[in-house]
Amino acid sequence: MSRNKDYYGILGLTEDEKNLQGEEFLSVCKKKYRALALKYHPDRWANASESEKKDAEDKFKEIAEAYEVLSDPQKRNQYENGFSDFTFSQDIDPMEMFRKMAQSFGSMGGFGSFFEDERVAKGSNTNASVTITLEEAYRGVEKDVTYQKESKCSHCNGTGSEDGKTSTCPNCNGSGVITQTTQFGFGNFSVRRTICPHCNGTGKKITKPCKHCNGSGLERKTVTEKIQIPRGVDDGMVIRIQGLGNESQEQGGINGDLHLQINVLKDNYFERFDSMNIVHYEDIPFNEAMLGFKKDFKCIDGTKVTVNAPEMTRDNQSFVFHGKGMPYVNNNGVVGDYAVVVRYQFPKKMNDKQKEVLRNFNTL
Repeated sequence: MSRNKDYYGILGLTEDEKNLQGEEFLSVCKKKYRALALKYHPDRWANASESEKKDAEDKFKEIAEAYEVLSDPQKRNQYENGFSDFTFSQDIDPMEMFRKMAQSFGSMGGFGSFFEDERVAKGSNTNASVTITLEEAYRGVEKDVTYQKESKCSHCNGTGSEDGKTSTCPNCNGSGVITQTTQFGFGNFSVRRTICPHCNGTGKKITKPCKHCNGSGLERKTVTEKIQIPRGVDDGMVIRIQGLGNESQEQGGINGDLHLQINVLKDNYFERFDSMNIVHYEDIPFNEAMLGFKKDFKCIDGTKVTVNAPEMTRDNQSFVFHGKGMPYVNNNGVVGDYAVVVRYQFPKKMNDKQKEVLRNFNTL
């Protein structure tokens, strides 16, 4: 934390609001944070560019930081007097910070579920799979992935109405949500707003449903998206891509997510021992293993390593090269090992001379 940060400015407090004290200040502070938290919540930016998502996340974190200082009378007083050594986790997940803030609202007039009250409608998730080679898993790769998802109906343009006519939903009066209030204790209320089940959150009543989508406003379409597969993925792993799932039925909603299963093909040269370590099995003639040998082997990163096998190399003996395996999918700075395993290759037939040599060898 830094005293150089203008926490009042971050929350958008006016000069008059800065001078407020006690519950009056807390009430204004809550409202300012509430509005900004909803504006910059990651769910609202799921379909934005990567730079926009990053900017929104930074802003989301910053306003939570500002609220946590200004909503605490002691920290606010320290802040006013130039104190900057606040104790906060600098690498906290902004969503965890948001939940922490939301929980603190629980004792402040029912704000504990304020985000649920005005949440962004999100479409459901969908699934797809893609097949890649082991070398593509090593370096990461961009793939065209074709799958099916729910998209706006082309016949009714997503309205769900055959003739385009709709009326206001009588159950929610066009808001798309219904309010449920529960009282517990004395004077304590829990307020929760949920999607209206009669209009699925659209706020509209359809008198003549679209014949093509049965009034849902969505139809199943086949789409193709370019998706970047990260380095180090393993066979069977599922990665989540925000915003590429089914579209929302509600106006202003955002897409769900795509859950993409990764299928990694077996490689003819390398074998994955586990998620980070790989093995190459090399069949070596028995006599070479006994006498020792020197041989180069390719690595999955395109380089080569040299095995200097000593005399009397054992069957299934391993020669390990550190840092030549697969990268860890969540931290590409961590890389596994590569092992070359020697396996004896025995001759299918032997002539008399070879047999005699073995007999003599046996008597040594």
